[in-house]
Amino acid sequence: MATHFLFAAARGHLAGWRRFKAYGNSSASASLLRLLIAVVITVIHPSASGLALGLIFGPLLVLWWRPFRAVPVERDELDETARTSLGDRGLLWGLVLAAAASQALLLSGPLIVGILGGSATEISVAFAAFTLGRAPLVFGYNLLARVLPPFTEMAARGEREELRAWARGMAWAGCGLGVVAFALGWFAGPWVTELAFGAGFAGTRLDAAIISVGVVFAGSGLFVGQILVARGKTGLLGLAWLGGLLSAITAIVVVPADPTTRVTVGFAAGAVTALVALVAGSVGAGAQQTQTSAYLLTKRTFDIAISLCVLVLTLPITLVAGIAVRLTSPGPVFFKQTRVGREGRPFGLVKIRTMEAGADETVFAEHLARLEAARHDPAAPAIRIEQDERVTRVGRFLRRWSIDEVPNFWNVLRGSMSLVGPRPLVPAEAGLIGLHNPRFRVKPGITGLAQVEGRDSITLAERTHWDERYVEERSARLDTRILLRTIKAIFTEPGA
Repeated sequence: MATHFLFAAARGHLAGWRRFKAYGNSSASASLLRLLIAVVITVIHPSASGLALGLIFGPLLVLWWRPFRAVPVERDELDETARTSLGDRGLLWGLVLAAAASQALLLSGPLIVGILGGSATEISVAFAAFTLGRAPLVFGYNLLARVLPPFTEMAARGEREELRAWARGMAWAGCGLGVVAFALGWFAGPWVTELAFGAGFAGTRLDAAIISVGVVFAGSGLFVGQILVARGKTGLLGLAWLGGLLSAITAIVVVPADPTTRVTVGFAAGAVTALVALVAGSVGAGAQQTQTSAYLLTKRTFDIAISLCVLVLTLPITLVAGIAVRLTSPGPVFFKQTRVGREGRPFGLVKIRTMEAGADETVFAEHLARLEAARHDPAAPAIRIEQDERVTRVGRFLRRWSIDEVPNFWNVLRGSMSLVGPRPLVPAEAGLIGLHNPRFRVKPGITGLAQVEGRDSITLAERTHWDERYVEERSARLDTRILLRTIKAIFTEPGA
């Protein structure tokens, strides 16, 4: 609770706007009040039930306290209409309702086990399990200050379809990560609990798996909820989490199982219900007709969903790769290179560094000159540089398995790239083709038709042909085929 107070106090400062400073200050005050309540109840009744009661009673008192106030928004770069749309009248009542309901859902597990007649051991097991489950949620909760300002700017600019794509994308990512979480909870949950608290606190595999799924969906709900905050629809936010709390209570009452399992099922059911309600509110609130095609909306949704899943699941691999790069060659782990995007707009492509820092660029310039000279020659060289001495030993391994491309998914989230499309070119290489080429009418992609037809062992003319063909024939079915073939290509064809 004490550390949560410090995180909440910093949340508004991180966001940097008066609106979010008010949010941060209110959250900090609420957290301090909850801390005092927990301390008092623990002193009066020092037991696991007393501690659980303190954790649940605090959010309910905050809900009764209602620390709401309107705060004007000052953003000189936004026009008057946009500033008005960011008004804070009634903003915090929904936030506090959502906080109270979500915290009650997340913190009341051990208390409910006791109310249902669970033994002291069962209460302790539930407390250990829910404490471990809340750890990633606390971390995610304090990342919200980073996603709220961009969502608010999208809302101010009227980018409703982008926000809807984010809501759907985060929900689909939650579904994918939930499957992984269930497996991890089943196989590793009891072991992790035993390692953290001792052998007596390890619960069943099923309970650990259910809590893991609930944590993923609750975390997804926290982030989807920021879209409603950004759009000033905090009433829907509060109602969604209140609905989740009621769903949890219903599940606890009707599920025929032991107290611990009933509580874990209730937690997961509440998290799922809240997420569904949050997505429905984010997608349906203020829905308007749009000229954007269903294909592009679906494509953007799954760009976000798959990128989030990949970035989360490959985080350990990225950390190991970063350490290996840092230990084997001087220089930064990541580097940003200017590439040409849609309509010829430049953007910064993020990759893991695979070359020596400060490598001589004349090697690449000479290679481009050879490609230009032989662009119409049937025996033209491949687009990759054979035996490039600038690539480090670790870099060759990272390129072989395309690990260096993982940070590209960050570009996909930012919207400068897509999962599928022509690979983005450096300005000099784009100049060989010409910005009038059809390939620049679409977003560049992490993978594309040219990549699965030959990766980087094809010629410049062949790659251009496949890129143009993709633009002409692109569809959801073709994108799916390319993604599936990409997985195969990574394992069967060497990359450079």
